Amino acid sequence: MFQKLTGLCVLLGALSLCAAYKITPNIIDGVPGFLNITTAPFVKIGSDYYLIVREDVNWYAAYESCRQKDAFLISFDDLEELNLIAQYLVDTDADVSYWTSGADLAEQDKHKWFSNGRALSSDLWLPGEPNNSGNVERCVEFGIRLEVPGLNDRNCIRLNSYICKAPQPKTASFIVW
Repeated sequence: MFQKLTGLCVLLGALSLCAAYKITPNIIDGVPGFLNITTAPFVKIGSDYYLIVREDVNWYAAYESCRQKDAFLISFDDLEELNLIAQYLVDTDADVSYWTSGADLAEQDKHKWFSNGRALSSDLWLPGEPNNSGNVERCVEFGIRLEVPGLNDRNCIRLNSYICKAPQPKTASFIVW
């Protein structure tokens, strides 16, 4: 944090009154609930913000749509985030398959998150995946198979719903003394 002193002077006829104020900025991650500010169309799940789109498009269209919203197709930082999203989808009856930012388009069998360039963790995959069935599965979808959430490689032109993940919003406030 930094502090800034600023002066305020008021001229009342021949009398001048001056006062010094201390202004302290405060910037936090997220949007405090008491502000009653909507983040729609993004919903807060855990500490992050997501847009769940139930529209069937190919991976490329999903990626483009998220970028137009200043977001990225979802990438999972860990198994905890994957399970949190899975539970939300089950609770809202939205448990279908969704495109993620994962793909091995740059190098076959080297799946990376397009949103951050990191390798996909092996504990996120559904059993037996990735399998590159038919040698055409280059993009990664997220879904729940037999009540187990996880990732599956899929042909990029297949139609799926998708999930965008927004960057963490910031809330700025200023305290004036």
